[in-house]
Amino acid sequence: MKVLINAISIKEGGSRVVLGKLLQHMTAIDDTTQWHVAANARLRGCKELQLPRIVPHFFGDTELAPMYIWCWYNRTLPKLLIETGADVLFSLTNYLPSARLSCPSLLLVQHAGHFSQLFDERMQATLSLPGRLTWRAKRRWVVRSLHQASRVTVQTRALGCAIEAQTGITVDKVTVIPHGHGLTTSVKVPCDYPGHRCWQIGYVSKFGVQKNFGVLIDAAARLSVSVADFRLHLTLNPEIEACRRVIEQAEQAGIGHLVVNHGDLDAAGVRELYEELDLFVFPSSCESFGFPMLEAMSQGMPILIADTESNREITGSGGITFDADNAKALADRLTILMQDKMAYEQAAAAMLSRAGNFSWQKAARETYELLVTTIEGVRGREA
Repeated sequence: MKVLINAISIKEGGSRVVLGKLLQHMTAIDDTTQWHVAANARLRGCKELQLPRIVPHFFGDTELAPMYIWCWYNRTLPKLLIETGADVLFSLTNYLPSARLSCPSLLLVQHAGHFSQLFDERMQATLSLPGRLTWRAKRRWVVRSLHQASRVTVQTRALGCAIEAQTGITVDKVTVIPHGHGLTTSVKVPCDYPGHRCWQIGYVSKFGVQKNFGVLIDAAARLSVSVADFRLHLTLNPEIEACRRVIEQAEQAGIGHLVVNHGDLDAAGVRELYEELDLFVFPSSCESFGFPMLEAMSQGMPILIADTESNREITGSGGITFDADNAKALADRLTILMQDKMAYEQAAAAMLSRAGNFSWQKAARETYELLVTTIEGVRGREA
């Protein structure tokens, strides 16, 4: 079997984790499949692209101009499918070419924002008119790609249901495959209750309009009135204006001295930070999967999550929920965990147990089987 993976727009974040982990584990399933990867030139040093039976094809940045993107998807990618003799196209970028392809396709949708009214409203509010038009065009392209794909896969049932409801895609076309841990490996025992030492609270995330940093800062300000001995750890890039505004908001709220912003961290830095934390907060209101939740779970610490369907799906019953826009509720729940040793320990144990339900080996095996099924399904219809 020959598989062409379209990863052309992947450069960082959760999507890059998905690409690397799936390649690492799918290539170990059998030694006969050949993997071709259409990748951004920025990934030349990616170690997973140097694995046996992987043939990388590097291209320039497709986000430089809309016309270049259109040409790459509708001319370069179809041509590459023919040149490689691919039996199936696996696109990790939410998009497929408009033209009919020479082989069946499996589409991984990793952007829940296209199917969230809240995300759509917040995104468009930040954009100029040309930006809004581009965003709307991308949404139409995603929907068209969903209809064109032979099969579709998503990481959560919540996103699958949203896609089915808003596009008319049938249930049997969408397969839910939860992914594994992001940048961490599981510990064997849950976190110890910190007691009277300084509490370390974390939110490991890049900036996004849906990430709800404002609610977190407001909650931390409220918490500082009753619990002064804590630090709030963030990982925001100070070169980005929106990130600087979050830090400025903390200063204006009088808690600038309690916020530790680590900036962009590499994988090793992320792992080291998780090892320092006692509590994890995930106030994001729209996620396709939410790797930080799973990373924190694998470290055996209590997690407080915005009460959304996808967040609850990942953390199960052990995640402590709060209304995404209610900073007081978040502060109250943090206070309970910090003052109640039994509640803290129960939540920590529940999260570590829940983390055991997710595995990259399982995700890779199910994805590989879905690729095979995608090929067989098309061949069966043609017979």
